Amino acid sequence: MAITFINQSLCQICGKELGENEQIFSFPAFVQNTKDPFYQFSDSAFHTECLQKHPSGNKAIEFANQFISRTRPENRICSVGGNIIRNFDDYIFIDLLTSIDQEELHRFNFTTLDKNNLKKWNDRSRFLTLATKFKDEDKWGDLSTYKYLDNLIERIRI
Repeated sequence: MAITFINQSLCQICGKELGENEQIFSFPAFVQNTKDPFYQFSDSAFHTECLQKHPSGNKAIEFANQFISRTRPENRICSVGGNIIRNFDDYIFIDLLTSIDQEELHRFNFTTLDKNNLKKWNDRSRFLTLATKFKDEDKWGDLSTYKYLDNLIERIRI
């Protein structure tokens, strides 16, 4: 969740302080792609009222809730094998790659994989093709030197 300091942090919509007696919604870092329209919500805090008035606010909350739910340890269930992933080193979670429904890569958002089941994953080569194409078409941006999508592709490629 975004680190928020009451009476110091600013709402990312209205620019006013997030006050002590105000309803606040704090997002986790659920979007890694800096070029995605929903990146503006990732790891940020807002007045709930401002968020509800924003044209993308409710959808952003929906995405964040999906992210939060799917990443809980009890929900780390492999999409391929149906097994609960208990060893964190075997856990691969695909964040929100794109919020754009028309992008074929969209269907892989919030996918949970056990690295031990990757060779059995029927959509693996399709995912790798789409993710690489998405990157090559310059639809992906990284905030830092850590290359999330590159790393994800390498982990899944094995």
